[in-house]
Amino acid sequence: MRAVLCCLIFLVGFLGCSKKAGPPPPPIASSNDAVSVFTLVGHSDNGRKKWEVQGETADLLGEIVQLSPVTARSFGDVEVKLTANRGRYQKTTQDIYLQKNVVVTTSDGGRLTTESLQWWHERDMARTLDWLNISRPGMTVLGIGGVGFPKLKRARVERKITVTLQGEEGQTVVTCDGPMEVDYVQHKARFWRNVLVRDAQGFIRSDRLDVLLTSETNQIQEARFWGHVQIHRGNQRATAQRANYWGSPKRTRLTGHTRMVMLPQDNEQ
Repeated sequence: MRAVLCCLIFLVGFLGCSKKAGPPPPPIASSNDAVSVFTLVGHSDNGRKKWEVQGETADLLGEIVQLSPVTARSFGDVEVKLTANRGRYQKTTQDIYLQKNVVVTTSDGGRLTTESLQWWHERDMARTLDWLNISRPGMTVLGIGGVGFPKLKRARVERKITVTLQGEEGQTVVTCDGPMEVDYVQHKARFWRNVLVRDAQGFIRSDRLDVLLTSETNQIQEARFWGHVQIHRGNQRATAQRANYWGSPKRTRLTGHTRMVMLPQDNEQ
């Protein structure tokens, strides 16, 4: 679960780079009269360059500037690079839309791929309606649709979510119908509808899963499974309305219509 939160922090952190944009500077014209290079630069409060968007365009005078291809960078503790086959920039609102082979990479090993990404400057919000894939060392997140709110420090993946984690004890896969929500200020992640957590020892099903991480180390402090909880671990079966797991010390508590069954070791059911 720790990696789930980290990957969404990466996504929201990148989207937040566009918040403090000043008025766009004049585009830089190339030597080619038909195609010019358009450059948009954003600065932080102290005047340092914070991000840059660049692309080629055949029309610098229109309200909407069509760019192809597009390259963007943000500068800070973690550097971010974005590329896309094409995009468009609206001068009045400073909104940006990117399309085809959108790839975001970070200097600390993060990567986001999708087919479109829309940034609304005034609303401080970014969104994709397409499949997205977020990867970091030891984990991947796959889903359809995503939205980020940098000012609120929240993000959401909409539906058909699969999170794959590689840990010391093997692979863990978390799936849900969605959405998956993250609040990285409070170090919380929430999975909705038909949640399934599977590892080598078995699986846990529930209607909803809430995860709370420690602020210092991002280790699991508590996991809460809500509604129609089913636990399969080896020959142990349990059902309940709710299950709580604490990471330190490791313990689990079941509440609400609890039922536990111990099957024979050779039982294949």
